[in-house]
Amino acid sequence: MKFVGMCLDSLARSDFDSYEVIVIDNGSVDGSLEMIEEKYPQVRLIKNRENMGFAVACNQGIKAALGTYISLLNNDIEVESSWLSKLYEGMENHPECGMGTTKMMFLDQRDVFYNTGDLFHAWSSGGGRGQGEKDVGQYDREDYVFGACAGAGIYRRDFFEQVGIFDEDFFIFAEDVDINMRGQLQGFKCIYLPEAKVYHIGTATVGLYSDRYIYLCKRNDIFVLIRNYSLRMYFRYLWTILKHQFNDIKYFTYRGQGIVLFKSKLDAFKMILPMLLRRFKIQTSRTCPLYTPDAADHLLTLSTLRPTSIQKKQHNTISNLYTIITKHDPA
Repeated sequence: MKFVGMCLDSLARSDFDSYEVIVIDNGSVDGSLEMIEEKYPQVRLIKNRENMGFAVACNQGIKAALGTYISLLNNDIEVESSWLSKLYEGMENHPECGMGTTKMMFLDQRDVFYNTGDLFHAWSSGGGRGQGEKDVGQYDREDYVFGACAGAGIYRRDFFEQVGIFDEDFFIFAEDVDINMRGQLQGFKCIYLPEAKVYHIGTATVGLYSDRYIYLCKRNDIFVLIRNYSLRMYFRYLWTILKHQFNDIKYFTYRGQGIVLFKSKLDAFKMILPMLLRRFKIQTSRTCPLYTPDAADHLLTLSTLRPTSIQKKQHNTISNLYTIITKHDPA
């Protein structure tokens, strides 16, 4: 509950005036719902009786939003007062971009990067650019990146109208990887906006490397692989994909989570038919190839990252709330 208050309090200090805040309560049971109704009456609140997942919650907010731009914000994030205005200015300055992404730092290590735009690893997994690096000015310039982290990203409304909203089968994790790839295939670029800054706890709802986390991440990586890869990408990165899968088996078996990993892959392949149908729709409607020299700059293909190379803290489960900020053109 304390994280929700932190998030909404930081938004209330925004120097940007033309926006609305929509909070989706995903079946929270810790008193967050009552606290929001009492302390933040200006917030539009959408209530779910149970946890419907990140993708469903975001889609509910997107459909309810009125603005020209739509920002998604996790509940365990604190934003700087200029965050909204810098996002708005950045997107206005880059009409070629359908997405914008934030300079995201760790909440408890404010000089260490959490994310400066999403990367895409060739073995079918998303990644955070700069994650774990100390800030020495290396990400102070605007740059095109593969996609936006949905934890604090901004999207044009017409991006969702053309590309579609989040695929709800993902539930949580990699739904932003999927929509980033679909956006790229429709010709939308993503701009990293370093002056728009937030501070993130990360995996506060699910818990890093919990069984639930491993199951959803590893299942959803297969969804991305089936839906979005061109035949050229399959052939080009086949060895990298197989090597990563083998390393996953070794690592998670060693951790005692081999059965969890196996179930994630099995359940992914149980969904093969609907995923192939969606693949057909995605691939036949694309206007750009995903693999181009520019896109290749955002693909990590030389080595497989080990899970142990990511250093984050695990947190206990907190309320499942997601915030949608929609921006109107200033009068």
